[in-house]
Order: sequence, then structure tokens, then C-alpha cells
Amino acid sequence: MGNIDDKYDETVYDGGRLDREDIVKRRIGINTLFVAPVAVVPVLFTIVLVVFGAVFIKVWLAEKETAQREVTAVSRIFDSYRQSLVDEMERYAASNAAYINIVSNPDPDWIADRFGVDMAGDFSPDYSGLIAPSDGLTFSASKSGEPAQKVIREVLNSDFADALQLIRNNYLAALTANPDGDILFAGDLADLNGSDVFRVNGIPSLVAAFAVVPDPGGIPMVYQEPFILISIFELNDRRLAELLSVLPVEELELQDKTPEGMIGISLKNAAGSKVAQLVWNPISRATGVIMSSIPVLFLSLGTILIMVLAALRQITQAKSELALQEREARRAASHDSMTGFTTRAQFYKEAERQLASEDVRMKGASLVYLDLDNLKEVNDIHGHMAGDWLIMSQAVRIRKRLGPDVLIGRIGGDEFVILVEGRVGEDHFPSNLVGLFDDLIEPIEFEGRLIDASCSAGIARFPDHGRGILDIIRSADVALQRCKAEGKRSYRLFDNRMDEERCERRQLRSELATALQDDQFELFYQSIVVSGTGERAHAEALIRWRHPERGLVSPGVFLPIAKEAGFTSEIDNWVLERAIRDASNWGTTGVSVNVSSSQFQKEGFAEHVADLLMTYGLSADQLLLEITEDLVLEEDQCTQKVFAELRDMNIGLAIDDFGTGYSSLSYLHKYPFNTMKIDRSFVARIGISEENDMLVRTLLGIAKVMGMKTIGEGVETQEQRDFLVNAGCEYLQGYLFDRPAPLAESGLKRAS
Repeated sequence: MGNIDDKYDETVYDGGRLDREDIVKRRIGINTLFVAPVAVVPVLFTIVLVVFGAVFIKVWLAEKETAQREVTAVSRIFDSYRQSLVDEMERYAASNAAYINIVSNPDPDWIADRFGVDMAGDFSPDYSGLIAPSDGLTFSASKSGEPAQKVIREVLNSDFADALQLIRNNYLAALTANPDGDILFAGDLADLNGSDVFRVNGIPSLVAAFAVVPDPGGIPMVYQEPFILISIFELNDRRLAELLSVLPVEELELQDKTPEGMIGISLKNAAGSKVAQLVWNPISRATGVIMSSIPVLFLSLGTILIMVLAALRQITQAKSELALQEREARRAASHDSMTGFTTRAQFYKEAERQLASEDVRMKGASLVYLDLDNLKEVNDIHGHMAGDWLIMSQAVRIRKRLGPDVLIGRIGGDEFVILVEGRVGEDHFPSNLVGLFDDLIEPIEFEGRLIDASCSAGIARFPDHGRGILDIIRSADVALQRCKAEGKRSYRLFDNRMDEERCERRQLRSELATALQDDQFELFYQSIVVSGTGERAHAEALIRWRHPERGLVSPGVFLPIAKEAGFTSEIDNWVLERAIRDASNWGTTGVSVNVSSSQFQKEGFAEHVADLLMTYGLSADQLLLEITEDLVLEEDQCTQKVFAELRDMNIGLAIDDFGTGYSSLSYLHKYPFNTMKIDRSFVARIGISEENDMLVRTLLGIAKVMGMKTIGEGVETQEQRDFLVNAGCEYLQGYLFDRPAPLAESGLKRAS
């Protein structure tokens, strides 16, 4: 065992290595302090006080600096939180669908569902309302279910009216007309929103507003002041808890003034009036700790020094935590909370920066506009939790396939945009995008069930299809709409012909209004025959458009455009009345008419049918109404009531295309159908596979058990006819018997 003095040779003190002589001198110095005369004690005491005072002042100043940083951070995070609410509203106010259903073709049910259900479930405003250009209250709702009109009116009559007027002025100033005379919005979405702090119902609240505007645009607009969506968020305990989750403070309160020992910020509205004081206990209270240690200062200087060091460390740690929270708050304000992808505004900002880079200008870039095809169906059938799970699961697949560096944004409830390097085309389609589309159509498991997943996509290139991000998104959206129109579950590359076709659709839309006025529509009829005898029992009414210049236009072309333009109701009513009028002169032959969901659910539909039958003298049992599966999915009392009224009148009710969608046997029990139409897709495969033949027999058997008649549609061959007759199908329809023809050529008597 070595000499103990040898260990001192290796001792490290004050950052340097000391030899034995230094250690001895330090020992002597310490001993001298303990045996110093009384005269040295006051000097030492003074030194201690001076040192203590200097440390105390330093801590106090550091604490004040930390408090100021807290105030700055809380102010910034509060402003970020306020802006995030406005950004959430943007997804609902700035969209083509919102403009169409609010301005172009007002749909109260859509408005109530979009803002009263979807938006309320998304970020939970306490009150929301839709303000018309004349300050009329078009829609209002509250989280509690109580009437919200009074609260919304209170906001409209407050100083916030100035902010609403500014939004209207900015909106009107940004409306321009293109050479064709179409009204377009050419402004910045940032100029169409506003927010402020007020006391609403005596409660400090955040009030936010956003003008309803088309985005990405490309649809007809009208020159008028905008509709404005208003949301009110009470600054209650839940909201304060959301703020607290991104702050390193222990508690957060709203007071009229800052209590002793706390710090806070004033919440003022745009007029400069104080609404409330947001207060909290400061993170660091080291000075109090130091002051409480004064009685023991002279007994344990070492303890005081440790406490001071601990206080300094606490302040340093608090600064680090505060900086981290600030970074997280900034990210939360610019990223979608559900998927982690950037928000619409952040995507635009980052995409413009990337497109301006030299690398992208050399290599080009492409934008993929993704849409989840079946989110609404999943929400309707499985619930919104399943819908959220679908969105999150697809987001995970996108990020996993494309990696962490690709810019991805969520710009709508079921819409994503992706910016990738290089010019994507038929001759250059990256493998990771091929893999992505394969991933996104795989079913997703939710609570032990498999949920069907499907997506459509449009792809546009920079700079070929646009010089800026908004132009590229618009081009990709045009390609996406083409993809959805052609059957979804795939992708399409943008080309200039799509723009030409979009212009063609716009022209057809304009000409449709003339067609309604000039009676350019006519009905073709196709026979529904008794399977055993071939005798005509009914004739199905099929609309055609005899255009004066284009000739005969297919309903597959003009009906989707009519739906977008809001002409569906007029066309539906025309078809129903004309078919009943024509059939009133056919003797015993009946007529079959297709009925849309919107037409069936319109108030007074059953009474309208009864009036038409009485007006033209057609017997109720000669009318067969064909109804598609999407209507029975609604399962509301209003729909069941209309079914009962029509059935009581002895009107025939047929479920069309049964088995091709989401229908189930339970719907046949809930709704009084008396006829089932076997879809042409099943009939076309008769004789091709035993499985299909068995499926057709099963459908016919189900109809027989339910007491329903059956119609096999799309019969084109004798083999198909023989199979259906032998399987017990009572009525047949298809080219084997006749093709749809005008009334004059159908063999049916023309109505006078």
C-alpha cells in the first residue's frame, strides 16, 4: 500500500494538477482562517455579504430576464394558438365545395352537416355561425346544443364588425374578371380572415372569422360580398389546458388583474380595450429561496453556494425547456395534428421556397394531389373514429413509403399534396410512387374489421403545368377530377387536353340552362317484358338531350354537369312528370322511372307523385319507381315515411343495382320494396363462372323469400334469357328485346 502523500501528487484541484507543496500551503491557509483573530471575522463577514449580495443580484436579474422571456413566449404561443384556430377554419371556408353549397347552390343540409357536425367534431368551437352578405345569420350552432343566434348577434354588434367589413372589402377588391367575363378570386387567403379577443356572454373568448372562397378555384363565381364563417372559442379551463400543454408553466389562469407573486399578459382586443389578464406563477422563484436562507448563511456558506448554483441551474434548465417548448409550439402551428403533415399555408410557403431553388429549376418537380375516395362512406358506415383511423393509417403509409424528407401537406379532410423531385411522366414514373399507390389501396384493420381503402390522384409537373405552386395544384386537381370521373382508385397525369375538356364542360353547363328553357330534353323508352311470354309490362324512361348543334348528348355526359350546376332537381321533376304523362295513354303498360336520393328526400315528394297521377289519370300500380342503394343507406325516419306513403298508394318500389354497393339484407326488411332489379354486371357474367351463376340464383331466391318481384337488366343473349327464366326471374330488360328509343319509335302510344 503506497504512502498517502503519494496520492496528493495526483490530486486535481481547480482544473490543474497540484504538487505536494501547493497542497500543504492550502492546508495552512485553511487552518489560518480558523485561527484568525477576531478582527478578521468582520472582514470575512463583509466579504461573504458582498459575495452573497452580488450573487443575489445576478440571480434576481436572471430571474427577471426569465420572467420577461416567459411573457414573450406565452404571448407568442397564445398568438400561435389563435392563428391555428383561424388556420383550422380555413380548411372549411376556403374550398370549392363550400362555395358551391353556400353561394352557387345553397344547400342548408350540407351547411349544417359540414359546419355543425364535421367542423364541430374537428376543433370544437363553442359557437359557430355563417353570415350572409347582408349580415343575415344563415346558420348558427353551439357545442352545448343551445340556440346560438343571440351570441352570434352580440359579436356582430361589437367592435368585431370592423374586422368583418375589412374582410368584405379585401374580398371584393380581389375579385377580377377574365377575358371570358368569368369572375375570379385573385387575392391572398390571408386577407380574408380575422380574429380578436372579446367577452362573449361575459366570458373571455377568441372570435375568428374567415370568408367563404373557392380554393383551389376554377369554378364560376358571382360578384357580391362574401359569406363569412364565424367561430367563437371560450377561453375556459379546457382551452387553457391546451395552451398549458405547450408551456413549461405549472398553471394558467384568467384574472381581471395580476395577483401578487404572479406574472401575466394583458389580453386586449383590436380597439385596445383590456378583456382579461392571463396569469401564471413564474417558473423561477430562486430569490425567495435565497432570502429564506439568510438565517443560516453564517452557519453554512457551502449550503448557500449549493443553493445558488442549484438556482442558476434551474434558470438555465428553464431557459432550455422554454426554448424547446417554443420550437414545439411553432411546429404545432404549422403542422396538422392528426397526420403530422404541414398545413395548407405552410405547404404553400415551403413549396414556393423549394420551387425557387436552383436544383429544382434544373431537375424540375412534380406535385401529387391525393384524395381518399371512400372517407365519407367509412364515416357513415363505421363512424368517425374509423374515418380518423383511416386518415392516420394512410398518412403513415405515405410517410413510410416516401421518407422523412419529402414535403407533404394535408389541405383538406381527405386531401393530401406531395411535392417530389423530378418530372413525373409516362416515360419516367418513380418506383416509390408506384409502391405508394399500391400501398394506399390495401384494406386497413380497425377494431377487428377490414376497412376498404381507396385513393385517387392527379399529377402535375413544374414548370410544364404551372409557374407557381397554386397553378401546379390547380393542374393536379384537374387531373384528380378526371381520375375520379373515370372510376377512381387510380391516378392521372395532367395534360392540356384536360383543361380543354374542362372548358367544354363549362360550355355544356351554360347550354344546359338553355336546354331547360327550350325543352330540348326528351325521353327514350326501353321495354321491361314478362320473362315467360315476352309481353311488355313496363317501359323504363331514360332521359336524352337533343342538342340543336351537338345532336344527341348522352346522359352520362350531361347529368354529372347538371348535378354540379344545381339543375338536378328541375331535370328530375321534368322526367317524372313527362313519363307519367306519356304512360297515361299506354293502356295497361306501366312506366318505370329512376328517382335520385335528393328527389326522393325532398319534402312533399309522395304528395307530388300523387298529384301527377291524378292530373294525368295514370293508375298508381302502373308506376314503378327505381331507387338506388345510396338512398337506403341514410336510414332516417323521413325516408321511411316516404316509403310508407308511396307503398300505401300502391306505387311499385324497386331497389336498383342491388348487391353492387354497400347494401345488406337488413335494408330489405326496413324498406318495403316489392321489386328487385338484378344489376347488368351480374347478368353479363351468366355462363362465365359457376360462382356468378350461383350468386344470381341466390339474389333471385332472396327476392322470392322476401315476396319481391325480380327484373333482370342488361339481357343481351338468348343464353342469359334462358338462364334467368329457368331461375325464376319474372321480368327481363335488355338489347335482346329492344334498345332505348324515342316515344314515337317505341311502339307505345304518344301522349297528346
